[in-house]
Amino acid sequence: MKPELDRKRYAERLIERLDKPLLMLAVFTLVAYLIDLLDGLGPWKETWLILSLIIDVIFVLDLLLKLWTYSGAYIHTPWFLIDLISCLPLFDALASGITPIRAVRFVRGFRMLRILRGLRLLRALKTLPAFEQFINESPPRHNNRSSHQSMSLGLIGMTVMVLIFIVASRKQMEREFIERIDRELVGNLSVDTVKVLGGSFRKPRTDAPIFERQALVDGRQRTIYFDLEPVERRSDSVEFFVIVGMMMSMLFLMYIFAFNQIEATQSQLRALLHMALPKQVSDRFLADPGSYAQKSRMPATILFMDLAGFTKTCESLSKMPDELSDHLEQAMDRLVSVLRHYDMIIDKFIGDAVMSFRGGPLVSGDPREHAYRTVRAALASTKALRDLDDPYFHQVKIGGASSESCLIGAFGGSGRLSYTILGDGVNLAARLEPASSQCGTENLFCARTKALCDNQVDLGWRRWGLVRVAGKSDPVEVFEAFDLHTSPLPAFIATYESGMATYERRDFAKARELFVRADQERGDGDPPSQLNARRCEELIQSPPNENWESALVIHK
Repeated sequence: MKPELDRKRYAERLIERLDKPLLMLAVFTLVAYLIDLLDGLGPWKETWLILSLIIDVIFVLDLLLKLWTYSGAYIHTPWFLIDLISCLPLFDALASGITPIRAVRFVRGFRMLRILRGLRLLRALKTLPAFEQFINESPPRHNNRSSHQSMSLGLIGMTVMVLIFIVASRKQMEREFIERIDRELVGNLSVDTVKVLGGSFRKPRTDAPIFERQALVDGRQRTIYFDLEPVERRSDSVEFFVIVGMMMSMLFLMYIFAFNQIEATQSQLRALLHMALPKQVSDRFLADPGSYAQKSRMPATILFMDLAGFTKTCESLSKMPDELSDHLEQAMDRLVSVLRHYDMIIDKFIGDAVMSFRGGPLVSGDPREHAYRTVRAALASTKALRDLDDPYFHQVKIGGASSESCLIGAFGGSGRLSYTILGDGVNLAARLEPASSQCGTENLFCARTKALCDNQVDLGWRRWGLVRVAGKSDPVEVFEAFDLHTSPLPAFIATYESGMATYERRDFAKARELFVRADQERGDGDPPSQLNARRCEELIQSPPNENWESALVIHK
C-alpha cells in the first residue's frame, strides 16, 4: 500500500512540474499551427507534422497520467474536459484526407485554456497545514457543480460550433470551386484553357482531395483531373482568421474571468479569514501566504478585556439562551469594533473575554505607539460599552502589560495553527485583568506601559500601588489610565497618590484620612480609595510585623 501511495505522490508532483512546460508547448503548437495555415512553414512543413504528432502524444500521456493519479475525482472537474479536448488534434495526423476529422486540429487553440490552471488563487492555501484535508472533507457545493457543468457544456458547445463552421465553410468553398469548374468545362476547350483552370490530364500526386471531369479538348473527349489545393488554401485562410478571432475573444474572456475570479475570491476569502483570523494576519496572508509560518521576537503591548457580571447574567438568563447570546454579541461587537479601530490584533475570544495585542511584523509603529494605541483602545472600549447601555453587559475589566520581547507568530500542531503571542507580558496582562476588578479600577496597566505613554498629553495616570499576582515572585507596580480628551486629570488622583505613599510608609492613620478625602473629592465615590481606607482600618486595629508589604494579593 505504501509503495502505491508513494507513486501517487510522485505522480502528483510530476503533474505540478509539467504544468508550465505543457502550457509552453500549447503556445508553441498554436503559433506553429497558425503559421502553417498561412503556408509559412515552407520546407519545415514535414518536420512540423512529425513534431506536432509528438506533442499531441505528450498531451495524451498527460491525460492518462492524471486519470491514473486522480481517478474519478479528476473526471468530474472541468479540467478533465480541457485536457481531453487538448488531445483531439492527434486525429489530425491519423485521419489523412478525412476533412471532418482533420478539422479538429483547430482545437490546439483550446490548449490555451490551461492558463486557467495558473489563476486558481486558492492554490496558495495549500501552504496551510490541514487545508487539503479540509477541502477533501468539505461537502461538494451545488454552485460549484453547476459552474463546472456550465463550463463543460460551454466548452463542448464552442468546440462543436467552431468545428461545424470550419467543415461547413470548407464544404461550401469546395462546392463553389467545383461549380465554377463545371461552368467552364462547356464546349470545345483548348489545352491552355485546361491549364488555366488548374486541370491536368494526369492524376496529380497531392495530399489534397481530387476530382475528375470529362470534357471535349481540341476535339477529343478526355478525362481532366482537378485537385482542391486552391480550396485548401482558401479554407486555411478562413480558418486562420476564425482561430485568431476565437483566440482573441478567448483571451479577453479569460482576462475578465481571471480578474473577476481573483477579485471575487479574494473578497470572499478575505471576509472568511477575517472571521477566523485577526484582520492583519488574513490581509498579510493573502498577500504573502508563506508569511503565516514566520515567527518574530519583538516588543508588544497585550490587552485582556473581560465582561463584568457574566456569570451572574448567565444564571439569570439560563432559560433564555438566545437572549443571552444576543446581548453578548452586541457587547462583543462594540469591543471588537473599537479594537479594530485602533489596529489591535485580536488574538482570541475566551468565553466573555477578549485577548488582543499590538506589536510584531504585521503592524507598523514602535513600542511607544503600540502601548499608546493599546491604552486608547482600552479607554474607548470602556466608553463604548457604557454608551451601549446594555442591561447586562455595561462594564468591562481590563488588564494590560508591555514587554520588550515577545514571541509572535503561528503556533500549534500540524493539524491546526493559531496566530498568537507568547511571553511574560501576556501572563502579566492576563493577571492584571482580574486585578482591575479587585482593585476597584476600570483598567490596570504595568509600569512599562505607563512609561511608554508618559509623553502622551491626552492620557492621565493614577499610580494605584503594588499588587502581588500569581506567577510573579515580586510585587508589581500598577497604574490606572484616564482619558484627558474631555477633562483634565481629576484632583482626587493627587490626593489618592499621597495617601498611597503615606500608606507605604506605614502611617496608616494619615493614609486613611487621605483615602477618605480622595473618595469624597470624586463626586460618585472612588472604589480604590474606599478599598485602601478599609485596609488602613484593619492595619490600625492589627498593626503589621516587620515583614509587612504594601502589595495587595490578587486572587484568581
